[in-house]
Amino acid sequence: MRHCPLIVTALATLVAAGCGGPLREGGASADAAWPGRLHRLPPWGWGAPGLAINVPEGYEKGLRAEEDFLVHLFRRPPDAAPSRAGSSHAAPSRAATMGVYVGHHPRDIKTKAITDAGRIAGRDVTWYGGTWQDEKGRTVYHAETYVKGLFKVPTVWRLSIRGLVVHVFIWGADKAQVEALMESARSLRLDTGK
Repeated sequence: MRHCPLIVTALATLVAAGCGGPLREGGASADAAWPGRLHRLPPWGWGAPGLAINVPEGYEKGLRAEEDFLVHLFRRPPDAAPSRAGSSHAAPSRAATMGVYVGHHPRDIKTKAITDAGRIAGRDVTWYGGTWQDEKGRTVYHAETYVKGLFKVPTVWRLSIRGLVVHVFIWGADKAQVEALMESARSLRLDTGK
């Protein structure tokens, strides 16, 4: 067993100050501080609290859980409209995708061509971003940041939780949607469970 629900509840209560009001899955937070649909992200384990984030409507949530990390993915299903008149092929989705990694060994930042200061969960962060060309020559916009020190715990025996890093990464062919998901990332917070 990776975590004890009693410890998760106790730690969430201790560390969740300033993380927003009561939450309702699938809706806005009760204080309506953040637009979009609320998603509760399961905890990493070993007593770490879960996270909550508000994401624009239409995004589906996925999870990749490994022994030492979690990756929460938010992506829109491919567009259903035909790419051109008479074609049976769906148009490629121009929607952006966001990942939220929780673990001890996030991958290196992909590109640092552009930097921008921001705040997530009360922590100062630096967004790194840029563009590249995909295999079809299309421009892909990219932004990512690390949120360190989010999981504070009152006991030394939980140092593995204290060292957790949250890595938020976003990419897509539509710059406005990448920027909208960067705004959504600002709503990331510890889940108080209320």
